[in-house]
Amino acid sequence: MGLLEMWGDWVWFAGAALGITTTLVGIVYMLSELLMNDKMKSWAKMELAEIFYSAIIISMAVVALPTIDGVVQGAFMVSNTGTGGVAGAGMPCAGTVTSTWVPTTDYGVAGSKHYTCQDICGPGIAASPTSVYHGVESCHMRLGIWYMRELFDETKTFAYDTYLSYINTAMIAAFSINIEFVFEAAGFFTMTPWAGFYTIGNAIKATVFDWAVKIMMLLKFQEVLLYFIATALFPALFVSGALLRTFPFTRKLGGLLLAMAITFYFIFPAFYAFGALVMLDIKHNPQVINAWFNSPANPANRLSTQAISTPIAIATFGTAQVTPQNFPDPPIANMMYINGSTTMHIPGGSYSAGDSEVALYNLEGMDSKDYYALMEDGKNQGYMPGFDLGASQTEQQTDAALTSGWNSAQTWLGSVSKESKLDNFLNVAWKPNGPVDSMARLTFWSAFFSFISIIATIAGIRSLAVTFGGDIEIAGLTRLI
Repeated sequence: MGLLEMWGDWVWFAGAALGITTTLVGIVYMLSELLMNDKMKSWAKMELAEIFYSAIIISMAVVALPTIDGVVQGAFMVSNTGTGGVAGAGMPCAGTVTSTWVPTTDYGVAGSKHYTCQDICGPGIAASPTSVYHGVESCHMRLGIWYMRELFDETKTFAYDTYLSYINTAMIAAFSINIEFVFEAAGFFTMTPWAGFYTIGNAIKATVFDWAVKIMMLLKFQEVLLYFIATALFPALFVSGALLRTFPFTRKLGGLLLAMAITFYFIFPAFYAFGALVMLDIKHNPQVINAWFNSPANPANRLSTQAISTPIAIATFGTAQVTPQNFPDPPIANMMYINGSTTMHIPGGSYSAGDSEVALYNLEGMDSKDYYALMEDGKNQGYMPGFDLGASQTEQQTDAALTSGWNSAQTWLGSVSKESKLDNFLNVAWKPNGPVDSMARLTFWSAFFSFISIIATIAGIRSLAVTFGGDIEIAGLTRLI
């Protein structure tokens, strides 16, 4: 949908208001001649000039907004049709500078999650009505949305892997031993022998996990805000501003709304688009791609056909060997994929961090209908570890499942008791690419461009509001700058 199509059906309201205002001013001018009132005549002449200015603004909107949009895309050397500059040589995802590996769920393909080379600004990625880019024509807006989604996915993976590591150490730290004296009334005591070994490590994991969830909420908020501006807020503010600016008593408000519309659509997302282009340039670097394919942080390098033991893995990868090409998108900040050293034991076998990531990878590829059907079914079906008591139809089967769980817990306790009690997590917590370093990088990518964008937006609204006849001083806005 083009810029004109977004609000073309409503712009005639501004034209009608322009005609009504012109008629009223004309009546005032005639009355001033009849009554020989110079003040009325001066006011009418001034209002005619303002009406002419409003007409220029409305006419400019019809002609100049697409031109302005083209200038913005040209400044970034991109195109709304996905035919911008050519990407560097050696890039596996060949195409323009805005081409990259995009999950199928981003452009409306459901059923299984995999990555496909797509142009963020091209028509294919927005063809499906369920695509997050559907209805967003401007390339700089799409780049901003992609930037937020990419950071959200990286932060989500970071939080998920931190949680997987926390499961083991939290269970070990919370394991308690109760000793009861048979010959003493109420004589017993409880001790948690391993709690002190994992206190600091668990505190670090809990802190970075909590911070990651907060950043995820802010990122998703900004993504939704960009989409809302591109598809709804910009046309509403622009038409309302053009309409209100034609009347003398709402002229300042109309000028403010016009300034907000243009600033929110062109200035606010511009810095997100700049961050996206910087991110794409790093992802297109052949050295970064080769390093990611050979890195132990790539889930494919930690998953073998033997490690994938759950039915969910077969749904996506079949019996084929998992390769780095299944995870082709190198992370920009999160290089710390925490993998617990102790395998979690569940009824019927064991469950590793690799299995959990494959389960998450497949759940992300489901559409909402299939996901809700799975939840309503009441059975795990291999998607998540733990008891599948929903499949137990008899009391004997339930008892067998509980017995198996108890035996698995005993096996887990035996394996943990033989391990060193030194928390090796602390050896990597502060190192480069460790959890603290990765969280700091994610915070920078999430906050820096957002902060600059907010400052530029406030300054742009203040300047353009004066240009369009709005208030010179907007309460609180100058102080924010």
